Amino acid sequence: MTDFLTPRQLGGSSLDVTPLGFGAAWISPPDVPLIDAVETVRTAWKNGVRLFDTAPWYGIGRSERRLGIALSEIQAPRNEYTVNTKVGRTLEPEYVEDSANDSDAADGTPRTPRDAQTGYRVHFDYSHDAIHQQHRDSLQRLGLSRINTLTLHDIDLGYHPTQLETVLHQLSSDGMGGSTALAELKSSGKIDAIGMGCNLETKNAYSWEDASHEDLVERVMSLVDLDFLIVAGGYTLLETRALRRIFPACAERNISVIIASPFAGGWLVNPDKMGYMYSRMSGLKAPEHIQELTTGMQEICAEFGAPIGAVALQFVLSHPVVAAAIPGSANPTEATSSREFIEFDIPRKLWERMRERNLLPHDAPCPDNI
Repeated sequence: MTDFLTPRQLGGSSLDVTPLGFGAAWISPPDVPLIDAVETVRTAWKNGVRLFDTAPWYGIGRSERRLGIALSEIQAPRNEYTVNTKVGRTLEPEYVEDSANDSDAADGTPRTPRDAQTGYRVHFDYSHDAIHQQHRDSLQRLGLSRINTLTLHDIDLGYHPTQLETVLHQLSSDGMGGSTALAELKSSGKIDAIGMGCNLETKNAYSWEDASHEDLVERVMSLVDLDFLIVAGGYTLLETRALRRIFPACAERNISVIIASPFAGGWLVNPDKMGYMYSRMSGLKAPEHIQELTTGMQEICAEFGAPIGAVALQFVLSHPVVAAAIPGSANPTEATSSREFIEFDIPRKLWERMRERNLLPHDAPCPDNI
């Protein structure tokens, strides 16, 4: 049986991470009480999670603050868990709202929002000094003296439809030195590993129709010595385009993959509430082929009595380049479900039936490499 519990090495770094991680985006909304957010993290910890993922973007600072509070209450030695946060966005105080600072992403959703509660505004910057400042700011919000890994956040055509060359200039060592800052943080021991986000969602889906997004990821790989990618949407039960070029590029360069949104933005486990890959945030329905694929998979899961969440999580964790998955949990029940999903005994015949009905590509490994 495929091992989903033993820690796995993260790329070429010295860091091992638990295959089951915790995505802290969903504890950041203001309507989630702080006490519930803390209990959700505590429950994940009780279920063996030692990899925690957050970002300044999530809740415009709330995710980092709440995760830090929860970890401080657990009171575990700092070397017993891994924290990943992200760089690329600085949170600037804006006491009086200035609409001149508004900008939109490719799908029309806010690119640089201001949080109404705190008055902090998102400002994109991937340059040398900005990354050092973002690192220090995250330490303060988390209440930690060390973060294990930093991830370049949202370098794609969804968030930067017209600013991409500016972003790459900021990141380049020949430009504004963002990659140099990351190398400095790693060589000085302030972080253990460097990552990059790789998204396939409504904002940038068009860039996956040709080679645009894959070309971009490989350009960043040439600029930054990466240890891992966080892949959201590009590799799930429903979408395996990461097999096309992203995973082979990672295998060639000894770069691990961490899977974000293994349930396709929550669509697979809660389709009535969650849109496919955050599409509900944009007011869009899931594509028709995704709806048909989901229905077929649900039928097979029902036939074998297997939760589709277990099938989804074990599927992504079975690929050899994948070190971990970080499903988001909004409450303790969801944090417990993730552990139950990786322990569920899925019949071998289920995977065979998926293949027979052409619901899974034959080049996508399943547990025990069926």
